[in-house]
Amino acid sequence: MTTYSNEAVLEALRRVQYRQVPWARRPEVFQYLRNLGLMDTVRQRTVAPAPGFHAPVDIAVLTDRGRAEFARLARDERTLHWTDQRMADYVDESAPQSSAAEVRS
Repeated sequence: MTTYSNEAVLEALRRVQYRQVPWARRPEVFQYLRNLGLMDTVRQRTVAPAPGFHAPVDIAVLTDRGRAEFARLARDERTLHWTDQRMADYVDESAPQSSAAEVRS
């Protein structure tokens, strides 16, 4: 399985937040983040100055979990420890963790 750095994930989430990436032209990290539930796609109509048919485009958007994870990574980016963390493999801290009580039952 391909792993991505914290910095790569933060940059991908940042690009999605501003809706700068059509799904058809997405970087590979986007599918990874979609599988984690941090982003999804929405259909966006295109508006062009020329008359005629303009096909809609699927645009990557952040889910609620994706927005929370973006906020967490952006906050980490402003800390002194970011230089150490940015190249480390990304770990999805927004994923629900099972508690010890749930594991025993």
